[in-house]
Amino acid sequence: MRSNADELPQTLARFIVSGEVHHLYSLRRLAGLLSLSPDCPSSLSLSGPISLHYFHLFPFSTTFLYNLLIRAFSRSRHPHLSISSFSSLLRDASLPDRFTFPSLAVSHASRNVPREGHQTHAHVVKSGFESDVYVMNTLLSMYSAFRDMKSTRKVFDLGFQMVDVVSWNTIIYGYVRCGALDDARKLFDKMPVRNEVSWSAIISGYVGKGELDVARFLFDRMPLVGNVVTWNSMVTGFARNGLLSLAREFFDEMPMKNVVSWNSMVSGYAMNGEMGAARELFDVMPEKDVVSWSCMISGYVHINHHAQALGLFKRMQMESEARPNEVTMVSVLSACAHLAALEQGKWIHAYIDKNHMILDDDNNLGAALIDMYAKCGSLETAIKLFQTLGWKNVSSWNALITGMAINGAALECLDVFENMQGSGVRPNDITFLGVLAACTHGGLVVEGRRYFESMSKDYAIEPEMKHYGCMVDLLGRSGLLEEAEGIIRSMPMQPDVMIIGALLGACRIHKNVEVADRVRDDFLQLKSQQAGCHVLLSNIYAAAGRWTDALHMRSLLKEKGIKKEPGSSSVEMDGVVHEFVAGDHCHPEADVIYSWLDEMSRKLRTQGYSPATEDVLLDLDEEDKESWLSCHSEKLALAFALSRAAPPSTIRIVKNLRICGDCHSFVKHVSKSFSQKILVRDRIRFHHFNDGFCSCKDYW
Repeated sequence: MRSNADELPQTLARFIVSGEVHHLYSLRRLAGLLSLSPDCPSSLSLSGPISLHYFHLFPFSTTFLYNLLIRAFSRSRHPHLSISSFSSLLRDASLPDRFTFPSLAVSHASRNVPREGHQTHAHVVKSGFESDVYVMNTLLSMYSAFRDMKSTRKVFDLGFQMVDVVSWNTIIYGYVRCGALDDARKLFDKMPVRNEVSWSAIISGYVGKGELDVARFLFDRMPLVGNVVTWNSMVTGFARNGLLSLAREFFDEMPMKNVVSWNSMVSGYAMNGEMGAARELFDVMPEKDVVSWSCMISGYVHINHHAQALGLFKRMQMESEARPNEVTMVSVLSACAHLAALEQGKWIHAYIDKNHMILDDDNNLGAALIDMYAKCGSLETAIKLFQTLGWKNVSSWNALITGMAINGAALECLDVFENMQGSGVRPNDITFLGVLAACTHGGLVVEGRRYFESMSKDYAIEPEMKHYGCMVDLLGRSGLLEEAEGIIRSMPMQPDVMIIGALLGACRIHKNVEVADRVRDDFLQLKSQQAGCHVLLSNIYAAAGRWTDALHMRSLLKEKGIKKEPGSSSVEMDGVVHEFVAGDHCHPEADVIYSWLDEMSRKLRTQGYSPATEDVLLDLDEEDKESWLSCHSEKLALAFALSRAAPPSTIRIVKNLRICGDCHSFVKHVSKSFSQKILVRDRIRFHHFNDGFCSCKDYW
């Protein structure tokens, strides 16, 4: 039914003639349709002159009809129009009743407009409904939603003699939401009668605050069996605090379980990285909703099992009636971004558009899409998508800034940051991390110093470890090793492995053994179980011919039982992600891959490529070093992709470690010899290879 102003008289006439006017259900449906109409402001013609001419023909009071409209608007996309309808009711000289004000209170609460709420409260007093429990409870809920506990308490105290258990529960929930748990507990202890909602309110309050001992104490003394909400609160509380055995104990003892119960336990396992246990429960769930699937998908993303996340999403599409929501899609896009699975990411984007999921400031879908395209190396698409967004929040800006930084568009990234400042959106710590990363990849030392200082000076953002790490990396790569070391010495916190690793990486690039010697003691004091710095120090010493020290650092790895992370690379072909490990022969097409690799190597040698054996800082002969280099994972992924891909398509490879100098040279030669665009994303940044050149200009 359309509700355009020009058609309202005819619509109402048909309504009256047909006799539908005598049916309450039909009237409610009419009001609902009017409130949902795209042209709903014009539907207020009902409460203008039309109402004076037609409302008397309805067998219901004018107040009743207005109440229907006010209620419909309060629950629609246009809740503010309930206020206009109320004003029209008063202009028609009709009197509001006890059903008018609750809908107005709902409208005020949904829009968080305390001033209008106070005005409605004044109308309640003026109209004589201050002693109506139903009306007063809705005012309590409204003020509680505003987190205006002073007004909430005033309403409660004024009506203390006639409040019911709903009133008590409402104000207790209000205190809990505001974090005033002591006030909530005082009222709870004074309650003349408590029901399951009362116990759930106070117990969930303590659970949310992390006071699980008190929550458990109250739960054990609850005179009721407890409803499923209370049990779920306990399971969620224990799970969120890492007490999974207690959470599982409660879960197993629950007298009844609903889908929320199962989700609480599955989510608990997933949040704590125990995806095996999460999957076992998930697979036996009697009912799965969108939350169930989203918990599992985000859990896999959280532990970097991105291929499993995408696989589960595909299974959701095939097996479940649950429709993915914004939370699901953000996790799936994150998985696509990490795998550089552009084709799957494009399919997700099309799904989002087809299902009219909104890309605005109310969710992070827009930012997730920008991030996905940027991390898949499709920076132009990311920029175009950013430009199509209406209102851009800080997450959207951050996604674009970070994407430009890792793709090597340093100067363009700084321009975007300046535009962000001019737009009125305030940058945060993540923004500056992207800006400093851009300076690092572009070698922009002066700009990096300026933005680092601006963080605390202009925005009161205290630099964190990751920001100091960017500065150490920026200065170190630029050869300013002494200044980089000074940054570490002046930090207000103890340096971590990542910062020391950044400085050691610079020491390796610039062959500075003296600074490496000084930093070594800082590193060894950390007693780190990560192999990276051990390997860097070993390589620095090996390059300097200090083989005894190099072997000592390698022996420390064995003594501590630390294993070096193997190099792995992945490439998406025909919607399937293929992963390769250095020296891997497990792939079904391994023979073809190594054959292609040998053929490429022979061809490239005739065109000037020579293996950079100096990158293999082991005491091996030249032939063994060349053999070692030929097995690197990115070369295997590239050979596999070349055996299938054809120009002008772009090959996208993701590596878990930083690309070595030899592989970088190898891929440059391949891009020219095979006229192939190749994108390699390593742990630090993107390398766009084309016609024998790389976007990093050999600065990484």
